[in-house]
Formats: sequence, structure tokens, C-alpha cells
Amino acid sequence: MFIQRNTCKLGGALVALALCLPASSAFAAGSYRDMCTKFVHGDTGKGKTATLEKPAKDLGNIISRLEAGDVICIAQGSYTGRGDNGVDDINIPVSVIGGFSADFTKRDPWGAHKTIFTGLHNSKNFATQTRLSIDSTKTATRLAEARGEPTKHTIIVDGLIFDNGPRNYYKDATESLIVRKGTPTNTPTPESGALSISTGVNSTVIVKNNVATNFAPTEGVFSFFGGKGAKVTVENNLAINNTGSGFRLGTSFTGTDVPTYKFKNNISVFNEKHTAFGTFGGSGIMLESSTSVEITNSVFAYNDNFGVDNTKRSKNLVFNENIIAKNANADFVEFNLKINYDDIEDEADLVDEASDNINTAPAFKVSEKWGAYYTSRSIIDRNAAEADVKAVDSWANDVRGFFGWNLQGTDLKIDSAVWLPRMSLEDAMGAALLYADTAGVRTPAAE
Repeated sequence: MFIQRNTCKLGGALVALALCLPASSAFAAGSYRDMCTKFVHGDTGKGKTATLEKPAKDLGNIISRLEAGDVICIAQGSYTGRGDNGVDDINIPVSVIGGFSADFTKRDPWGAHKTIFTGLHNSKNFATQTRLSIDSTKTATRLAEARGEPTKHTIIVDGLIFDNGPRNYYKDATESLIVRKGTPTNTPTPESGALSISTGVNSTVIVKNNVATNFAPTEGVFSFFGGKGAKVTVENNLAINNTGSGFRLGTSFTGTDVPTYKFKNNISVFNEKHTAFGTFGGSGIMLESSTSVEITNSVFAYNDNFGVDNTKRSKNLVFNENIIAKNANADFVEFNLKINYDDIEDEADLVDEASDNINTAPAFKVSEKWGAYYTSRSIIDRNAAEADVKAVDSWANDVRGFFGWNLQGTDLKIDSAVWLPRMSLEDAMGAALLYADTAGVRTPAAE
């Protein structure tokens, strides 16, 4: 179960040798159990040794004792962070693997042994940051590379289910409307995502078999900022019922050796704008410049703004065999040009290759109750709403007009009684399928 490994130095830190090698040689399929260095089990866990015989109770309880290169294996159950704060923030390269049985002999992350990362609204230690963050920028640095020190490292996040529903502040018991501002008695809905990974130089990142629902960030639910030479694989993940964008493929490096992304067999659907009146958020995926991106066999549908948001102009994009449909503003946007799915190959200057994309919208298996809430939202056209504003006839406006200041207008009485209605995990997992035998996700095989 647990094996002792040789070690190497990474940016001055002691690192397991396997984590200094490319992921393909370090992690063969089904070998996670043999790579575990730390164990977590919410029901039987106690203390901070985090061994197989005596696992820790929560990942958050052992963060200060983690070493670069650790592989943390987490058993089935719900995890709410250290002191129920709902946040795990790790500043060294590690891997986090979920979906294990109580005795760590089996693994079934979307079936019998779900590992759920969540939190508790109004907990005494409530925090609003991203649910899980991993950052290697301070350990694998350009300075270390210039000195000839080893900087290659691997970060893997596999088999976690992120559900922010229990962390959100809802207006009432229907849980149909999130509240973003806190009160003296209620903490606010976190404006942050499920997973954020930022890397230093020469990283290999694998993010697969994860689910995120009920998050309310301004931008990415799954956010990645690859460093110099980063090789990032994002595969078989589901982002459903969130604000912002389901995925954000970014960079922490500008130069010739930009991070490369292989984005395949993912689903990003029902992403809402930040607010009903807002103009940002609500896209399936957001791309950034200084990245090299290949997107295949993925689904971007039923988003309030765009299926693919490339306003920041990622170049040399490959976009093949995806389902992109029923996105309210446009299927694809490049800088300020809105493009229909079947015109991407012809009209997108920054796309090198686009073929066999279809716009047959999947019929997701979500409950009628949630569907009724979702479709009752008032999605407001801000430009049209503001056109109805009239200048107020008042002494104050006389003065403002004299000085050339903006005039005061009539109030905009606009809102939506429903925004980001809470989705059950059953509904979220019910959408985790392969559609048209082409695009989407597959249930990870039980081990």
C-alpha cells in the first residue's frame, strides 16, 4: 500500500523522486494506491501523522506538515476544512487523490466512494477563498532553474467532488437565490471557485475526474495558471451550475515557452452571469493570451454568455469534435467578434484548426424542480435596461448640468428572484455522461 521512495531537491525543498519526473512515468493508470504518502479519512481520522494506520481527519489539518511531492489520498466522505473553514490553501506542489474506500483498498470516485469537498455556511472559522488551491510558484522558480537546480514537478488532482451549496448564503429555505453580501448574522456567499492551480517552471499538471457545482466566482470555477513550460492536462471534469466561467485556462508566464493545455472530454454547462444585471461571467470556458490550447470532445452549452470566451486572444487554438450549443450570447467570441459554431473554422483568426464540432444540445438528466427554478431566472439586458433611464428634473441636475457632470437618473427597478439555485449532487452527477458518442465525460472505472 505505502512504498518508500527516493527523494530529490526541488527549489531547495526535499521532494519525492517520482514527483520530479513527468507524470506519465510517475503515475500509471490505477497506481495511485501505491503512491500515497499521506492518508485522510473523515470518519476514523485522528491526529496529524496521516499514515495508513492512523489517517488524518481532514486535509486542512495537515497542510502545515505537507512536503513538496506528497500524494494525499482521501477516503469517501464530506470534508469541510480545518475548523470548518471550507478552504484548503497549499503552497507547495502536491497531489490530491479522492474516491478511496474507508480502508483505502478500493477506489470509486463517482460511485460508492465519493470524496466531497464542501464547507459550512456561518461556521465560526468561515473563509471565502477558493475551496482548494495548490501553488508551486515559490518552490519551482526561475532562479532555481537558472542555478541548475531541479524544478520539474507534478501536481495531480483526481477524483474530488466540489459542492459549494452548503457554503452559500441563500435568501430563504428554497435555496433558489444566492446572496452575495453578508449581514451581521450571515456570512456572504463566497465569490471564489472550486480549484485553483498556479505553477512555477517546468510543471506537469493533471486534473481529471472532478466535479464542481454551486460555486459563485467572478471568473473560473476550475482555474489554472501554468508557469514556464507547464504541460497541463484537463480531462473528464464536470462544471455545472456555477457563475463565472466553468474553466479558466490562464498563465503566470509571458515568453516563448508558454504553458500548453490539453483540454479534452470535459463538460461546462449552466454557467450564469455574476448577477442578473451583470455583463461578465456566464461562459463555458475562458482562455487567456500566452497559452497554447487544444480543446477536444468537450461540451459547452446553456451558458448565459459564451460557450468559449477568447476575448483575451489565445493564439493557435485547436477546437475539434466538441458540442457547443444554446449559449445565449454566442457560441464563440474572439476579442470582440461573436462567432457561430459552424463559422469558427472560417472566421476565427486565432483558431488554427476547427473540425467536426456540432450544436446538438444535450438533454441533461436534471430534476424538474431545479429546471423550473433555473428557467424562471430573469436574465437582464443591461444596455436595454439602461436605455429606459430618464434624467430627473431637479435642482441637483441643474447644478450637475452646469458643470458638465453626469446627471442623476430614475432608478432601475430590476432583479431576478432566482439566481444560482442550488443543484443537488444527484442532478449534477446525472449530467456526467458522454453525449452523441463524442463529447462529455465518462464515469471513472472503479478500482
